[in-house]
Amino acid sequence: MTYAGLLLAGGMGKRMGLPKALIRLPNGHSMLTNSMRILREGGCEDVVLVVGAGESYVRKSLDAARAEVREIIGDGRLFIVSNPDFEEGMSSSVRAGMRALAQLDSKPDSAVVQLVDTPDISPDAIDKIARYSAPDALVVATYDGQIGHPTLIGRNHWEPIASTVTGDVGARQYFNGRSDVQRVACDGLGSPVDLDTPEQLAARQRTFIPADVVRAEVTNDTVSVSYLEILVRDRRAGAVVSFSGTVRDHDEGRTVTNLNYLTHPTADETIKKIAHEVAATAGVRALAVQHRVGPLEIGDVALGCVVSADHRKEAFEVCAELVERVKSELPIWKRQIFEDGTDEWVNAP
Repeated sequence: MTYAGLLLAGGMGKRMGLPKALIRLPNGHSMLTNSMRILREGGCEDVVLVVGAGESYVRKSLDAARAEVREIIGDGRLFIVSNPDFEEGMSSSVRAGMRALAQLDSKPDSAVVQLVDTPDISPDAIDKIARYSAPDALVVATYDGQIGHPTLIGRNHWEPIASTVTGDVGARQYFNGRSDVQRVACDGLGSPVDLDTPEQLAARQRTFIPADVVRAEVTNDTVSVSYLEILVRDRRAGAVVSFSGTVRDHDEGRTVTNLNYLTHPTADETIKKIAHEVAATAGVRALAVQHRVGPLEIGDVALGCVVSADHRKEAFEVCAELVERVKSELPIWKRQIFEDGTDEWVNAP
């Protein structure tokens, strides 16, 4: 029996403050690519990805990580489905996903449904419930007797689900009260806990990331200062100061339309060195810094720096030092494209 993967990543992330698909995990993957990898390693040949809130940013993130995406998907296939009704809640993504699955030419017997904000579910859990794949299957994973994700939905149920589910509970209302739902114990095969709030994310991140420097990198992904602020939160800190360096639409009286950042291969090592040296300042609890590379549009964030410290004086001073050192020491070059079609390299050797 064949099965596909359905990855739901269309939510607004209201409690998190940003779409959760964009969040970077300590293993180097975003929540989105991490979930894609889990599904593929769990045996899903086709993966249907439903996007909604922040779709343009999610697509840019996927494009920036296209080499990683190609490596994850391998000889499988990725289908991206837009959900313009994402404000209605998770059920709208479920409906969009069910209808997209029904259009696959591979005609899978069932689909494993995975949420983008459950990063600790293992491929083994996917594989275990997928063994029950059948057109009439309705399977839920359980952990210590409690229902969690992933779930398995046979193709005979796709249209009924797409026609009936509403609200923000996904397909749960379709499963409730049915006698044909199978429970499969997945104890020891990861954790089904979903990350909904900054506090939950910070607690998980701190389990893996050393204190002080919680993020220091050069990245192709969208830089979110609000996300960096989540990472540096510390109960001992009395102040959090952030800096957001954005792409402006002019330079010395000339109109800038867009720009492109290029870096030396040592850039990532350099930004880590700067961050660790600045973090040694007394009173600093945590800091995070990201510099984006590649093509950027007007208004995009190029540099994000956030510092938490015991007092505001240290937080302001260390954040300013971090910004200045990155600007002066990071081997990065900026190509500005002007409205008249000309361009200019800044800081080029």
